[in-house]
Amino acid sequence: MFVLDIDDIDDASQSFAANVFIQLRWNDRRLANLGGSTREVQLAEIWNPRILLVNQQGRVSKSLPDIAQVDPDGTVIYRQRYTGSLSQPLDLSQFPMDKHNFTIHFGAAGYTDDQLEFSPDRYGNILGGSISDDLSLPDWKVVSHESLVLPYTPIEAIHTAGFAFRFEAERYVTYYIWQLILPLAVVVVMSWAAFWVGRENVGVRIGVATSSILTLIAQRFVLASLLPRLPYMTHMDYFTVGSTLLVFMALITVIFTSFLAGSYAISFYWVA
Repeated sequence: MFVLDIDDIDDASQSFAANVFIQLRWNDRRLANLGGSTREVQLAEIWNPRILLVNQQGRVSKSLPDIAQVDPDGTVIYRQRYTGSLSQPLDLSQFPMDKHNFTIHFGAAGYTDDQLEFSPDRYGNILGGSISDDLSLPDWKVVSHESLVLPYTPIEAIHTAGFAFRFEAERYVTYYIWQLILPLAVVVVMSWAAFWVGRENVGVRIGVATSSILTLIAQRFVLASLLPRLPYMTHMDYFTVGSTLLVFMALITVIFTSFLAGSYAISFYWVA
């Protein structure tokens, strides 16, 4: 299996788009024709493992016809290219400083792992498969990959024969530092500017603090569009909530000090 490209990783839909080429090889003595030549036959006309992408999400297209190459000794080679979206559950609790394992999983429909066994094939110095060095992932870095025999077990009672290609990708945190973390920090510092505005300008002081809160709310909407509705907090959520609390405390402090300043002025006037 060779991964030609990973077009996109979508956190919100828990999926990734892959472009994969596979080559399967097996020997069927019934198809042997010693002294003959290599021929091509329709895959449906001979025995085949009936593989399918078990974690496909939506429609996955095939680029090559379902034709197998049969050698005179009965060796059958089937090649296919798959393009589409695949599902992948993600634990985003460490977002945006997270890394995940992504699996491209094939299964043999109708065959258990006792009836059919896959084994990694060798192509040159590649055992089982590899991945392209140039991927369409500007915000992710592939740090490792492996090909493995992996039965498909949606429930404990089902063990469908299968194989998979698994790669580990790490998110580039630089984008989120510049686009989310730094702007949030600037908004928090901006809310502190209200403390340097004169006490006589109460409206300005409150306006600075409230505008900072509104900016944080807008940032929350941007962050919500990047992630699904999670039942747990991510690292980014903790940072955002902490920033919101700091700005809210600044607003409460401005209002409280303005109230105290007004009460002091009234008391001073009464004594005078």
